[in-house]
Amino acid sequence: MSFKEGKPRRVLARVAAVAAAAGLGIAGLAGSASADVTIQQYAALGDSYASGVGAGDYLADDGCYRSANAYPSQINPELGERLWFEACSGAKIEDVVANQLNHLYPVTTEHVTIGVGGNDAGFSTVLGACAGTDTALCEAAIANARNIITTSLPAELDDLYTRVEAKATTADIVVVGNPRLFSGTTCAGSLAITPAEQALLNDAADLLAETTAAVAADHGFDFADVRDAFDGHGVCSADPWILGYVGTLESFHPNAAGQDAYTEVVLPLLDY
Repeated sequence: MSFKEGKPRRVLARVAAVAAAAGLGIAGLAGSASADVTIQQYAALGDSYASGVGAGDYLADDGCYRSANAYPSQINPELGERLWFEACSGAKIEDVVANQLNHLYPVTTEHVTIGVGGNDAGFSTVLGACAGTDTALCEAAIANARNIITTSLPAELDDLYTRVEAKATTADIVVVGNPRLFSGTTCAGSLAITPAEQALLNDAADLLAETTAAVAADHGFDFADVRDAFDGHGVCSADPWILGYVGTLESFHPNAAGQDAYTEVVLPLLDY
């Protein structure tokens, strides 16, 4: 267990906080937070993989592409809580800090999922560099992403996770990773990214997952690792759970089946 507060201590803190709130009475609890606070809440934070880009059935025309098929939308009925679906397409860690932490509360926030980091590593730029025949350009972009993941990303994630646990002091917090994108084969949707380049991209995805998992562990958070679940379902596979290039921002994102796979991995890690 890290020097940071782990899950056993958060559970004890939740019990103590709930007992204290009970002593205040419902009126006291209601007076201490905004009117839209309910007793149990779930906050879903993150980027496009958490919002459900690629899964269709978007809930609002606000640029965030939050999908009714995304894992937060699927998980919340099982939790039976008030959902704050904050995840937004294009979000970086700084965007989560600035825009997605407003509905985290002591005591009443029961669950938090956090899925972010791919945009900070510049994976969309890397895919653009690898979409073609310039292998040197692709390799340089991957090397740059790997450098970001190993140097600046851990501290940024640490700061984010510290802020989340400071606001949602008794919540069960799960960090959610990303899958490897590629199956090692080519098709129209792979944009001429070769099998060798796909292997390098998958290796970078592994580095991102392992780095994120390590920082999550430092905070005592569970890490939802979806890589094994997506094995055999990458871009150009016989049964893809990740879209290839489709001409929109949905390219290289999990489809509805992929979000189902996320749900199967994330939900068992949430205490409910």
